[in-house]
Amino acid sequence: MDRPAWKPAHSEREQQHRVDVMRGLKSTRRATLIGLFLVVSLAARADRLVVMGDDRYAPVIYAEAGRPAGFLVDLLRRAQVYSGDEYDIQLMPWKRAYAMALRGMGGLIGVSHNSERAPLFDYSKPVYDDAIRVVVLKGQEFKFDGLEDLKGKNVGGVAGASYGEAVDRAIASGLFTVDRDIGQSSRLRKLLAGRLDAAFIGNGEAGFRLVLESHPELQANRERFVLLPTPLARDPLHLAFAKSMQQHAAVQRFDAAMERVMADLKAEAARERAKLDKRP
Repeated sequence: MDRPAWKPAHSEREQQHRVDVMRGLKSTRRATLIGLFLVVSLAARADRLVVMGDDRYAPVIYAEAGRPAGFLVDLLRRAQVYSGDEYDIQLMPWKRAYAMALRGMGGLIGVSHNSERAPLFDYSKPVYDDAIRVVVLKGQEFKFDGLEDLKGKNVGGVAGASYGEAVDRAIASGLFTVDRDIGQSSRLRKLLAGRLDAAFIGNGEAGFRLVLESHPELQANRERFVLLPTPLARDPLHLAFAKSMQQHAAVQRFDAAMERVMADLKAEAARERAKLDKRP
């Protein structure tokens, strides 16, 4: 008796479909595994890093209603998207923040670089170029073209702050004295009371205006203050970690992230300019 010819359970088209489905599943699994690997890799290298800073240095960095605010805070929040690290921003008086950072209790944002600090910290590339200005009372202006013009004067400045190598050397040599404090508002009130010959104010004209707006006494007497035209110094600010923390890799991740952040900021500025150009 003739046996019926064997026929495949599925047509060639159906078999090809099954093959395609299996290939698709394998591709999906492969993509899923790659995605999981990337997530795990990112989590493995990411850290939650405490970063401390000044709570009274508006508009660059300050506390507003108890929360971190300012340009440097915005940069940190943008950078953590790219670095994979989470920055726990804690603001306090600068002298305390610096002392805690030196003990390895966290990083420090807004710190100047100098030869004394260089062996102690791992520094990022500069993130902000701070303009330090000299403020005096109207009627007590003096010619200021350089540090020699401060000779013998009593000037208000931040406790624990560096104003750059040249200024720090002039202070150490006794060329002029610095009355240290924890905030720019109290410094200008001392100037107003006649307890200082001049005051150092950070963040250029914008910082000067914000300080005047920060206290009723300063607002009422704003016309009595004069900002001398020549800046004391331009002071690049950095993110830094004590070398004892061994966070050099975190600094490198931050630097790489900041390159992308600055590219984003330039693109945003270009889009805003384009919008303005289109207005009638």
